Amino acid sequence: MSRPPRPASVHPRPTPAGLPLTGTGFDTASVRTQLAEADPGTLLMALTHLTRDEGVLERFSSVCVPPYLGAPPEAAAQAEEIRGLLTAALTGERPLPRDAGPLPVELFRRMASAHVHEPVDEEFVPLLLEQCGFTRLADSPPVPHNERSRPPENFHVVVIGAGLTGICAGVKLAEAGYSYRIYDRNDDVGGTWLTNVYPNVGVDTPSHFYSYSFEVNPDWPEFFSKGPVVLDYLRRCADGYGVREHVAFRTEVVACVYDEALHRWRVTTRGPDGRLTDEWADAVMSAIGFFQGPVRPEIPGLDDFAGPVVHTAEWDPALDFNGKRVAMIGTGASAMQVGPGIVDDVAHLTVFQRQPPWVLPRGEDPTVPTGARWAMRHVPYYAEWFRFFTYWHASDGNFARVVMDPDWTMPDVSVSKASEELRQWLIGYAQQEMADRPDLLAKVIPSYPPFGKRILRDTDWFRMLRRDHVGLVSEPIERLTPHGLVTADGVETPADVLILATGYQVLPMLSRIRITGRGDRELSDLWGTDDPRAHLGTTVPGFPNLFVLAGPNSAPNHGAGVNLLAEAQVDYALGCLDLLHKSGARAIEPRQDAHDAYNVKVDEALTNRVWSHHTVRSYYQNSVGRVVTSCPWRLVDFWTMLREPDPAEHILR
Repeated sequence: MSRPPRPASVHPRPTPAGLPLTGTGFDTASVRTQLAEADPGTLLMALTHLTRDEGVLERFSSVCVPPYLGAPPEAAAQAEEIRGLLTAALTGERPLPRDAGPLPVELFRRMASAHVHEPVDEEFVPLLLEQCGFTRLADSPPVPHNERSRPPENFHVVVIGAGLTGICAGVKLAEAGYSYRIYDRNDDVGGTWLTNVYPNVGVDTPSHFYSYSFEVNPDWPEFFSKGPVVLDYLRRCADGYGVREHVAFRTEVVACVYDEALHRWRVTTRGPDGRLTDEWADAVMSAIGFFQGPVRPEIPGLDDFAGPVVHTAEWDPALDFNGKRVAMIGTGASAMQVGPGIVDDVAHLTVFQRQPPWVLPRGEDPTVPTGARWAMRHVPYYAEWFRFFTYWHASDGNFARVVMDPDWTMPDVSVSKASEELRQWLIGYAQQEMADRPDLLAKVIPSYPPFGKRILRDTDWFRMLRRDHVGLVSEPIERLTPHGLVTADGVETPADVLILATGYQVLPMLSRIRITGRGDRELSDLWGTDDPRAHLGTTVPGFPNLFVLAGPNSAPNHGAGVNLLAEAQVDYALGCLDLLHKSGARAIEPRQDAHDAYNVKVDEALTNRVWSHHTVRSYYQNSVGRVVTSCPWRLVDFWTMLREPDPAEHILR
């Protein structure tokens, strides 16, 4: 039996069927004016996709040359000609081919290669077609995928968490025909984007990729959007796909116990009234993510500090910083956003740094031009091709920079030629930003290779540090007093407010929930406090029909892709359940030998990745230095691994 029809998109996608554009604002002059602010390379892809004219692609390829290589002299004139040709196609002045059929895969690959000005190998094509949104369009080639059957009517799935991954699970479960319920301890959907409300909170992954492939959003106001905008997107997706009506809010899952006789999970929840309730589920998906809660540093005297103490994950919007001396502990992702967000209000800001982060250059104007947003709303294929462009430059292109070269001659500071080139570029940016502050330069250059810890995007961090009323302290904090912080050199820094930008607890994974599998085996006993393992980062032997989304060694820490990971793991879970239904079984779990063999490969690969470098200590690692969060593979490799479960690697009962 085929899948049920897909729900209508929250953001309608323009297609050739909607051409020509007619009505107010769609005359030739107006369209040409709007296209002037759109990206020429992406316009070329849209024009080629619409016309199927390969000659156009070859003729105007100069517009795709990256700025750092220098624009060819003819590029500006070519861009104008592209706008003219596309305007004619959009307004009906130039007839388009009728019933053109799916775009040939080889043409797609040539277009992709031209767009990013480098070869796009055939192995990437299926991922790009799906993850950049093309396969949701009627005239795009399908991604090879086994047809799945509709599940039994009484088969029920419980999902834990209503953030980005949980909403994705709800959409995909409904699309596949499953009964499901989502539990979330918050009072709305959104997960981390609901709970993190500190000043300047936002994504450091390009917005046009940090979204669902099945719901391409044409209306991002910035290339790296702020938290409220991301939350609004997730809310609209949850509402538009009917996910919200399946969510039990202010309800926490406290236990999941597998009943071997029934082949079902007894899920115990605590509702808003504090009462415990049991629900039976045939399968469980954990979608609570990597971060389990805020980390509060163990610093003597912390409880004695007289002023307000706030963690970035538990922000109090009522905090008043006007005229206050503020101390901020930490220089990670949240600190890099909070600091610039409050610096104009404080009397003085002192940042206490344990290790500096590597900082990617800031863009001068983060705003998406009006004409580019117009093109995403009205030009068929423009949004999909722009999504591809942003994905390509923020994902597997970085993989060479995290792989250690055993013959590299500078192993203490970088791991390969590509790693060193990136390091020098980032150092150059820091030198440029700190040109008039040599006293700060040495403090902001990390001693570990790039990507060893999370690499961050500059949100005016360097400009903030240069300001007269901002200080950067690298001495370790020894203790707190009621009115300040004392460092190891004996200096006390006075403070009225203390901000803890000290990150999140990653280990032990799934610590909030007691999960009991076959033979009364507790997942916490199997994993211990800090050594979680899973098959393909998703399933665990002895825990049938349990899917750990964002599980051990699944994080794409070399580039963008949390949304890709969510979709791929949900799709893999549905593939496992489909295998279950087709076999007539009730329970599926990975074989122990398959699980163990996979994890041997993971450990072997990780010894050769930058996250295991001898200078690196991060939340990616456990207490003995084993990397437990990072996925050692390219995104295309992991995505391919998760396409379909291998029956030989599973036990079906």
